[in-house]
Amino acid sequence: MAVNDIKEAGRNAADTIRKYIEDVAELRVETQTLVVGTDAAPQLAARTTLRLDGDNTTVLPVQASAAGKLEVDAALHELHMQHVRNAIEYRNKILEVLGGLLRAR
Repeated sequence: MAVNDIKEAGRNAADTIRKYIEDVAELRVETQTLVVGTDAAPQLAARTTLRLDGDNTTVLPVQASAAGKLEVDAALHELHMQHVRNAIEYRNKILEVLGGLLRAR
């Protein structure tokens, strides 16, 4: 393998790692609802964005009860939070792999 080929392979690997790091820097989980039997498009029901720098946001739908208290749909919230937990677990695995690749260099 020529020196230029080795340099190019190194640059390609570094570029791939950089792209993965950019992808895991922000984790966004969206939960959508769909009314079965209609042509309506799926509607965003909840969204959570987690950033590696610790800035996190969650948007959840609420409804006002008869007493005027805002309430979250517990089943929808649990489903959304399970998706968030799965996404965090996946991101952690990717970060472990990336860390291993960087340590191997």
